[in-house]
Amino acid sequence: MFRIRFFRRALFIFSLFSLMSLYAQSEQAKVEWINNNINLATELSSSGRGINSSIIEALKKVPRHIFIDETYSSIAYDNISLPGSYGGFLASPGDTLAAIGMLSPSSSDKILIAGSNTGYPAAILSELAAEIYLIEETPAAGEYKSLFAELGISNIRTSAKSDINAFSDIIAFDKIFICGAVSEVSEKLTERLAIQGNMTFILAEEGGFQQIVSLRRSLLGDSISCGGSCYFPEIKALRITN
Repeated sequence: MFRIRFFRRALFIFSLFSLMSLYAQSEQAKVEWINNNINLATELSSSGRGINSSIIEALKKVPRHIFIDETYSSIAYDNISLPGSYGGFLASPGDTLAAIGMLSPSSSDKILIAGSNTGYPAAILSELAAEIYLIEETPAAGEYKSLFAELGISNIRTSAKSDINAFSDIIAFDKIFICGAVSEVSEKLTERLAIQGNMTFILAEEGGFQQIVSLRRSLLGDSISCGGSCYFPEIKALRITN
């Protein structure tokens, strides 16, 4: 009987120390990504790309490493494009934040984001807007709900299918972000943009050149502005064009 009690006590102590060790490792990993993210934010805030402080603060709250292929986790917070967890590529944080800056999100906005590897920019936008509606063309769509729940994000709705006609219950969106390079944008999509709304997309031109483009709707007509060169993966499966 004494041996059984001793074994149970030893097992309990071993289990307790194992849990404490796992917790310590988890906390250490959290501190590490937070520090890496702060360094990235510092780099981007002085990049000269006009990224405002609210977007920089939103970036600090989102761990990029959970959205990329774990093979590249050691460089997850470098300002470079990296493979996504479920295929395709994420644009660099600098290009992502420059596009979000052109979108000009506000706290009351309903924002539609559609494209490839949209989880990372959607998580950043969730800190800046009221509601995010996400349409994803890669298999990552099926995993985003659990990832967002893990991050404590509750204001993102994900579509079950890769279709720009999703979320038919929303008459118009305040902002639309096309997360990926396209040669043109469907009129069906622009029709879902509210008056005084803003659509930001990545225009792919001949020779592989890309630039961030913002289209603003108004009663007097649409206006277009450009936000500089960038590199985003091309949208393939999701039909953005007419």
